[in-house]
Amino acid sequence: MATVGDRRPNREESAFVGRVIEATARFFRVGSRLTAEDIPAFGAFVQTARGETTIIGVIYDLVLHGDELTRIVALQEAPPGEVQRDMIDNRNIPVEIGVLTLGYLRERGTYYGIPQQPPALLEPVYTCLPGQIRRFTERLDFIRTLVEAREASDDVLAAALREAAAAHPAPARRDFLIRSGQELTRLLAEEPIRLAQVLRRLRTAMEDVGAM
Repeated sequence: MATVGDRRPNREESAFVGRVIEATARFFRVGSRLTAEDIPAFGAFVQTARGETTIIGVIYDLVLHGDELTRIVALQEAPPGEVQRDMIDNRNIPVEIGVLTLGYLRERGTYYGIPQQPPALLEPVYTCLPGQIRRFTERLDFIRTLVEAREASDDVLAAALREAAAAHPAPARRDFLIRSGQELTRLLAEEPIRLAQVLRRLRTAMEDVGAM
């Protein structure tokens, strides 16, 4: 099902996340070196490309890798506080990021589901801008992918809905999350225990974005 959308989002103000180091039809992994402040959050929407197709996904996994300097500092009995603060605040950390593919953009519109091909290796990955997130989440088809994905937990599902709601103007956030709750109720009608847990997380998301 397609909706109106731009083929390739404007990346001028998007933050560079890293480059694709592994890719399948349903997810891809990104390698990068980032400061702690620049590491994106669980549930953040990101974009990459395969030819003329812009692929949209959500972050479901983050792995921070230690290097030789990290190990040296960690082995000290009492590392100096200023050294620890400097490594946390200023040092680029090797990061591996897991991204679940939610859909893709082409010239004719926005599509939900997996693209014909995964992103190319070493393709750059960027964060999505609020306007791009609003356009992509205008239809709630992406929620099914999050509900059914084995890779992503329900915490990631709630985080993604929180990120999507935060991209909307304040007056529209509550309505978006209510519609999301209704869609979750439909998708999880046969899993009442899981549904109750997810709706509790969604209520917390509403509080986080000031939609209560």
